[in-house]
Order: sequence, then structure tokens, then C-alpha cells
Amino acid sequence: MGVRVLSAVPTKVARAVDPDVGLVAAAREQPRAFLALYDRYFERVLGYARVRIRDGATCEDVTSQVFMTALARIGRFRGDGSFAGWLFQIARNAVLDVQRRPAPELLSDRAALVADAAPGPEERLLALERAERLRTIVGELQPEQQHLLALRYGAGLAYAEIGEIVGATSGTARVRMHPILEELRRRYPHDEA
Repeated sequence: MGVRVLSAVPTKVARAVDPDVGLVAAAREQPRAFLALYDRYFERVLGYARVRIRDGATCEDVTSQVFMTALARIGRFRGDGSFAGWLFQIARNAVLDVQRRPAPELLSDRAALVADAAPGPEERLLALERAERLRTIVGELQPEQQHLLALRYGAGLAYAEIGEIVGATSGTARVRMHPILEELRRRYPHDEA
């Protein structure tokens, strides 16, 4: 008769409790309570939009639309995942909607900078050109890669949060990010930064 060893590894990993569950419940009852969620996530959603969309005013419009949509649909949030994951899915869809539309003809950032008589225009122009080059490189990435970059660097989310949003573990999110960062390093060498 042999010794039987029981595995100490659980078959299912317990999900962390969503820190927003109380705020979501309150917002369902009283829309004014949604302001706490707005305050908590506004900068992150705006940062996400800034990574994915070039025009600052459009980023602000998209961010506003994301929160208006979230408030209107708060009753549909089932709680299967986190509120943050649900909110960033709304943000992702809003960004994709903007990217599908033809871009309006606007005065470019570069033209606005040249017209600006503020001190140090050469340095600002160089910084703008570097930022434009990086935006171009990011814009050439696959949409899913852009999404991951925007979550990490635009919204400032941790890999655990990113994993939850994209339906993966934090380790998987980190692994998916690695080749994206390598591609950026290859195409945008550090000495240009």
C-alpha cells in the first residue's frame, strides 16, 4: 500500500473582490453616486485615450463619452469581471469608433507650435517631432498591441489589472507586453529619446 499525496494546489483560483462593487451598487440606486467612480477613473481613461488618439480635444470627448455610456449602462454591469475591466472595454470601443471615422482636417500640432511665439520653440519642436515619431510607430502596431500599451502607459494600470481586463493572468499580460516593448525599442532607439 503506497502513500497518497494530495495536491495543495487549488483547482480554481479565487477571484479578488472588486474594490468598486459598493460604488457600483450605490450608482445603480443613485446616479449621483457615480461621481466617485468618475473621480477614481477619469485620469486613467483619459490617459488611455491619449495613447490611442492623436487629438487632445478628441481624447477629452471620448473620455466624456465613455463615462456617459458607463452611467447610462451601469444597470447592465453584471459583475462577472471588475468594473475597471468593463469601463476600459467601453473606452476601447469608443476609441475604435473614433479610429474608424475619417479624421477631420485640423490645424496640426506642428503648425500650432510654429505659430506659437513662446520661448524655446526649437526644443519644443524637437520634442514634438520625437513624440510624433513615437505616435506613428505605435499607430503601426496591431490594435491589440496598442490596447495593451494604452492600458499600461496611458491608464497606468498594473499587469494584474491589465490581465483582468484582457482575460489573462498578470504574467500573461506581462509576457504579451514584452515583444511590443522590444519592437518599440528596435524602431525607436533610446539615443533618439
